[in-house]
Amino acid sequence: MKYHRLLPGALALALSVSLCACGGAPDSPSAAPAQTLEELTAGQTITSETAELTLKGVVILDAVVDENISLDAKDDSDYLCAIYNIKNTGATEDDLIPETVLSNKVFYQGKYEYTEFDQDIAGNGNAYAGHTPLPPLRDFTLYCIVEIPPEASEHPEELVLTTTLAGTAYQTAEVQNAVIFQQEALEAVGAFTSGIHEFFQTINFTISFDTEPYREAYRTAQASYDQVKDALSQLTPPPYYQEGYDALMEVAAQWEEFLTPVCALLDASDQEFAQAMSDSGDNFDSEAFDQRIDLIQTSMPFLMDTDLRSL
Repeated sequence: MKYHRLLPGALALALSVSLCACGGAPDSPSAAPAQTLEELTAGQTITSETAELTLKGVVILDAVVDENISLDAKDDSDYLCAIYNIKNTGATEDDLIPETVLSNKVFYQGKYEYTEFDQDIAGNGNAYAGHTPLPPLRDFTLYCIVEIPPEASEHPEELVLTTTLAGTAYQTAEVQNAVIFQQEALEAVGAFTSGIHEFFQTINFTISFDTEPYREAYRTAQASYDQVKDALSQLTPPPYYQEGYDALMEVAAQWEEFLTPVCALLDASDQEFAQAMSDSGDNFDSEAFDQRIDLIQTSMPFLMDTDLRSL
């Protein structure tokens, strides 16, 4: 967001001042692996002869949105997503076809087994799937997705993911239910970004030597932010989304710092108010703002459907 483009020229002159995932129906009860498997935790990297795989997290979502991936919410199931960073360390793209070296299972309560995972790769400008050879020495975000019943979603502590890479199996018990967080974040961020867009829509299309339309734009923006501020701060992110949430709160703080000094002078003289507008714009770090927006969208891609993308 480049604020210097957004100040109204007339006021400045007069006063000198934006997968399809195929879920499996519940399998018949079956025994969990009898042997104790090595634990695979978030951030840990495992390797095979031609693959480097890092577990980013295991989350339960009611809808999945990322670049090239869009799965709508369903009434009778949620999506368990094992999310990895995967890299082909071989010499050619044929050295790594994800579905030939990687497989997953999920056990609920140690007996219900879910195996019908789909593998989809987000971003990177291409629509890769699990059966697609991956170019060497490039990082990709790999989603391994399976449908699970709502009962299992409500008890993530009773879910165990098994990751098998080139014949070696690992288990992960760190499963995070992010359904409520996802829904609440979408609502709060939608209201937050809507208020910002409405503010700049007014500012950009108002040409007046009278400061009152601009004062009203700031009043409305402050009132809008006050309504969503508590909702944003009360969000409780699962650990997988903590980095993105921290960036979101930094964006909110930056927006508040932009509004506050101007709103403090809403009843001041035209000259003082116009100077506050100018100073607030000059002090706004648009580069840091844009970087945080990028981090939010990378870390919480389900927010791509909000207006964050166009801030």
